[in-house]
Amino acid sequence: MMTNRIWQFGLAGVALMALMTGSAFAYLPEGKTFRERAGSAASLGMADVASDPTAQTLKSMLDIVPGKETFLEKRDRAAMAEFYAERNYEPVWMVGGRLSPAAKSIMTTIAGAASDGLDPAAYSLPLASIGESVPAGPNLSAAVELMLSEALLHYARDAYAGRIDPASLGKLVTIKPLLPDSVGVLTTVSTAADAGAAVEALNPPHEGYRRLKLALAEQRKLNPGPAPEPVAEGKLLKVGVSDPRVPQLRARFGLAAPATDPNTYDEALAEAVRGFQAGKGLKADGAVGSGTLAFLNNEGKDNTAEIIANMERWRWLPRDLGTFHVEVNIPEFMVRIVDDGKIVHETRVVTGKVTNQTPIFSDEMESIVVNPSWNVPASITMKEMLPNVRRDPSYLSRKGYQVLANVGGKMRPVDPGMIDWSTASARNIQIRQPPGDDNALGSIKFLFPNEHSVYLHDTPSKSLFQKDVRAFSHGCVRVQNPMEFADVLLAYQGGWTPQRLRKMVGGRESWVNLPKHIPIHLVYFTAVVDDSGELKTLPDIYGYNARVERALHL
Repeated sequence: MMTNRIWQFGLAGVALMALMTGSAFAYLPEGKTFRERAGSAASLGMADVASDPTAQTLKSMLDIVPGKETFLEKRDRAAMAEFYAERNYEPVWMVGGRLSPAAKSIMTTIAGAASDGLDPAAYSLPLASIGESVPAGPNLSAAVELMLSEALLHYARDAYAGRIDPASLGKLVTIKPLLPDSVGVLTTVSTAADAGAAVEALNPPHEGYRRLKLALAEQRKLNPGPAPEPVAEGKLLKVGVSDPRVPQLRARFGLAAPATDPNTYDEALAEAVRGFQAGKGLKADGAVGSGTLAFLNNEGKDNTAEIIANMERWRWLPRDLGTFHVEVNIPEFMVRIVDDGKIVHETRVVTGKVTNQTPIFSDEMESIVVNPSWNVPASITMKEMLPNVRRDPSYLSRKGYQVLANVGGKMRPVDPGMIDWSTASARNIQIRQPPGDDNALGSIKFLFPNEHSVYLHDTPSKSLFQKDVRAFSHGCVRVQNPMEFADVLLAYQGGWTPQRLRKMVGGRESWVNLPKHIPIHLVYFTAVVDDSGELKTLPDIYGYNARVERALHL
């Protein structure tokens, strides 16, 4: 009965129950491990386990099957059972009734989890003073042993894969973090020369994460006051425009109000705005539109929660992003090619609008298509194409679209005039735009087959790249300089020159299969630290950062 109650309260309860037993402080001879007491460096045999009180208690505790536990708790318990069985239940953290140096190092690292944006209170640790004055007996030693192993495995999961399930943010977040190998964690940490460093290494190894960790430490030193009142949305503010928001905007930049026309946007304010825009990588035109306003309203706030939420999202990524890989940061509207940790190419992108969001996931780029046809997705066919053609039967022909219909079980080209558009649906027709100057995909697209049917591509709508907030697509990612982007990708493959690629443009649809697939990561980071060490916060265009903050109770 008591053993069942022990597991109901976790391993902290195990320690408490052990203290309540009469033999809680029976102990081994000082400084002696179980192996030494057996007189051999070899692992304990089952006979040794049966005669050794601590090993016997440890085995008994691990044999208990709780009445109720989560999947992760069951996973950890199975890992501990396997790990200790392999070493015949000899403790690794409690040596001779005292916490080993490795155990103390682990506890110090876990107690400092806040530096990695984690919550130290989430991990139940034994008292550091256990066994110092009087070595702990078998029951307490076994309880402390399991308590620390449980805390280590809990920390490992949080540090390695994050505290929340990415899928809980929405159906377009399909990145799948991998849980650490629990037995591997126990083995690696217990055999490491520096156990604390081995625990710390469970956190993401990426440079972006490391920079955010430093930024978190700096932010906590600042102790910022209340954030300035945000400037409300409204019409475009530029020189000569009169607006009641102008005095508030002027105050944000520390500018004195003019003696006359305080509501009029003047050149002094425009110059201050240009400096702000230039520092944020925005178009420095001195006017305040929705893009500049979004960045401005991010200034002056306490960024602690935002940094921690972004550190959480770094944990979702693969540990190995690929020596040569592509990163699209959706709220930054940028794509970068990274080679051996260095950015070798970057350019602006247009991502999905709020109603057609670009998904978040990792995949591999497999091919490049020159002069692509555009097979209109079913969602666009239903929401946009069919309503247009029902209003204007000549719409598709005028725009140069082709129509394919299900004829005899196969999709075949048909005359749009032969279709009954009042009953047509995406189930029985396919609308396609052939290659050409007006093709929505431009002259090139980059494919990485995925469940969302999104990809990177060129676009004839070049003007959108001049905007600061570039969320305008139906979900795919439009690349500002796609040919230069392709040049860098194909140079990695070998045997390709810019001239060879450009000779293909303007002809028939051509596929270039990439012998070396390229990892690509569509990520969502609203807090990034640049090479100069400056923290930049970006508009949370899809609201994902706010959702992560709420889920983490920040």
